[in-house]
Amino acid sequence: MAEVVGVAAPTPGTIRVTLAAPAFADLGVTQPGEILTLGWAAPGETLVLPERGWRFPPGTREQHWRNYTVRHYHPERAQLDVDFALHEDPGEATRWATVAAPGDRVGYAGPRMHWDAELEADWSLLVADDTALPALLAIVESLPTGHPVIAVAEVADHRERQDVDTDADLALRWVTRDGRRPGTTSLLADAVRALELPPGLGRAWGGGESLAMRDVRTHLRGACGMPAGAVHFMGYWRHRSTPEDVDFD
Repeated sequence: MAEVVGVAAPTPGTIRVTLAAPAFADLGVTQPGEILTLGWAAPGETLVLPERGWRFPPGTREQHWRNYTVRHYHPERAQLDVDFALHEDPGEATRWATVAAPGDRVGYAGPRMHWDAELEADWSLLVADDTALPALLAIVESLPTGHPVIAVAEVADHRERQDVDTDADLALRWVTRDGRRPGTTSLLADAVRALELPPGLGRAWGGGESLAMRDVRTHLRGACGMPAGAVHFMGYWRHRSTPEDVDFD
């Protein structure tokens, strides 16, 4: 179990929760954007942590587990930061984050790596909506000095823009919904289609609503001719109107 030791609000639509646990001193976070699975027990219940292979003991009641990005990792303090995007229709995890306070406890499992820093490329393209923005920013901050990176980030409005400290050669484009609901626009795909990608060997990473991520990936592998091994996109969530068979094979 991890304990809440700090709560902050980097933007009006983001809550940053700082968690601490002795095991965080050597958690195995080696790359930016790694995923930690957080768990909450039902009211009045005790959280049961998974065993190896994500197996739970027989008779375990249903629990609430969700994946979140490690925004900052502080092994010297055995702490890490997790950013929660506030949704119009909040789930249990987001509701927990809105009232989280020092001393609260949460279960965790992981981490899992979603960014391969060893993949060589002349330039990088990063694409994300609000849910994957913590991963995008963490990746940008880790890129080598002078590495060309194009980033496209979709957020609710201009208040959700965040500063990023990086030595990379960053071109960051913010696209805003300005009142439109998440998952109902083609903002990300349109912004990527409008890009003029650099010459040379590129790599692309993205996370966000499943259909939007599929559209961006299809464009990059089709019209842009990027090889499959250089394009890695993940559906972080699915809008209610998005077909369940949207895949990323």
